Amino acid sequence: MKKTVRSMVAASLVGVMAVSLAGCGSNNQTPSETTAKETEVTGEKTSETTAKETEATGEKITLRFMHDWPEYETQFNQIIEDFEQLNPDIEIETTVITWDVLTKTLQTAFASGDAPDVTCCWLDRMGGFNALGAAYDLTEAMEADGASWKNEFIPVSLDLGTVGEKILGVPFRSTCTVLVYNKTMLEENGWQEPKNQTELVELMEQVKAKGIIPLIAPGNPQGFQLASLTRTLAEPELYKSGKLTSEEYLSGHLSDVSAEYEIAGNKIKDWIAKGYIDKNALALTKEEAATQFYTGKGLIYFANNNELAALEENAAEAGIELGFMAFPPEEGVPTLLYNFGVDGWMVYSGTKYPEQSIRFLKYLSQLDVQQKFGQETLSVMGNKGCVYEDENQNKFVEIFSNAKSYRIKFDYSQGSLITDEALAIADFIADENATGADLGKTIADLKQKCIEENAK
Repeated sequence: MKKTVRSMVAASLVGVMAVSLAGCGSNNQTPSETTAKETEVTGEKTSETTAKETEATGEKITLRFMHDWPEYETQFNQIIEDFEQLNPDIEIETTVITWDVLTKTLQTAFASGDAPDVTCCWLDRMGGFNALGAAYDLTEAMEADGASWKNEFIPVSLDLGTVGEKILGVPFRSTCTVLVYNKTMLEENGWQEPKNQTELVELMEQVKAKGIIPLIAPGNPQGFQLASLTRTLAEPELYKSGKLTSEEYLSGHLSDVSAEYEIAGNKIKDWIAKGYIDKNALALTKEEAATQFYTGKGLIYFANNNELAALEENAAEAGIELGFMAFPPEEGVPTLLYNFGVDGWMVYSGTKYPEQSIRFLKYLSQLDVQQKFGQETLSVMGNKGCVYEDENQNKFVEIFSNAKSYRIKFDYSQGSLITDEALAIADFIADENATGADLGKTIADLKQKCIEENAK
């Protein structure tokens, strides 16, 4: 039977967080150091020796694997079964968690020195994991055989998992928050898809006049999409000031963002006050927001492209047609994707089985495997050879290809910075007396504190 360990909340892991991240032990070693002879004094066998002996004797090794997609368990079970048939010397033991505990789970596992051999991750976090010594360097494997493995991927996706000259993350699929709108409602009212932010505001005024919520952005938990929307509004300001494209900002070493977040904070509160966004959005869960959208209470829904399968299914039941667009840009600013990212994979630096781990990742990267997964889940995959029959998948490819993304790739462990910022935005929205200047100072202070405590 397939060995699958369920850990939906992984509450027991929270207590382990007390372990200091500074005490990662072998996690601070390079891959070669990890598999080097650890025991010239004790005489114990090395990880490398053990792996080679296992291969020579034909015995199975158990590869520990973790992902955060319980909704795709069927697909992953089939992938693993097919892989094991092709690789009889490897057995996969799977742990399934949920996305909201992914970073904390990984930090805990790295701190305890007991991480899975292969784990899912967000590739923009690879700089921090590299700073902890937790990421196995995949560059040699990627460049082997004329860079055949490396050349399978969309370059921008692979770049997100590259730190300096080291390739540490393997792309699996692209993810980004986009605007999904009720196309049926739009056309019935004679409204047009906005091409810029001025047209978006004009549309939201017309929608509000009809007694419909113009923009649905759930804020529960921890600010959620409402926090993402606030950051989305800050990005054009960072672009205009030249900070967004600077190396200091993109490496996570810039804290001076107070002016830009002041403008974004004032704008988000203004939109809420004008009724463009539900005044109760901060308490709104994803499920409640979806209900509002499908029952025709709102026109535009802030959602992730990886929700496409559910979006299409629910839209069909509601009898509406969907439209998708990137957040409309400001005048003189390109279309920006605030949180374009890549769901990917990494190999733990402390693995006893680097060759087998890489073999498994190469299988997950194969065109036929990615094509099938993309077709079944309506995901935009990392393999550049994938083609899509679904019109909306191709729309996402178009959006991603025609917009710019300036995602921070921290070269240190940023700890809870992202969550702390989201909570700060939520607190700001909840406090009717807080001004945009208050938010700007708080975000800048959080960034500076993180830099001082973690950056080298």
